[in-house]
Amino acid sequence: MCTVSAELLSAIKLRVRRARSNALDADLTQLAQAAIRDLQRIGVHDSWLTDCSDPLIREAVLTYVNASFSRDADSEKLMQAYNTICIKIKGGRYREEAEDNADSS
Repeated sequence: MCTVSAELLSAIKLRVRRARSNALDADLTQLAQAAIRDLQRIGVHDSWLTDCSDPLIREAVLTYVNASFSRDADSEKLMQAYNTICIKIKGGRYREEAEDNADSS
């Protein structure tokens, strides 16, 4: 399973507009892990989640975290966007082992 790398955490912080490292980093990391676990739940093979470098997988994680972290009216729309991305992922090749994540984009 994907551990949340420093690079992924940096992308998450950019998405939620939190530039500095602080106590919220642990919360953001936990939300990213929840997103990854949810992707596993819908059948995404672990090989796609080892570095979360595939653009669709990465966008799913970023959108999930943004929806869960957001405290405004957009959070419901963001979660709907996450669910739409999950539908796209379910219809793709993500249930099978990734041949090479670098070539999958």
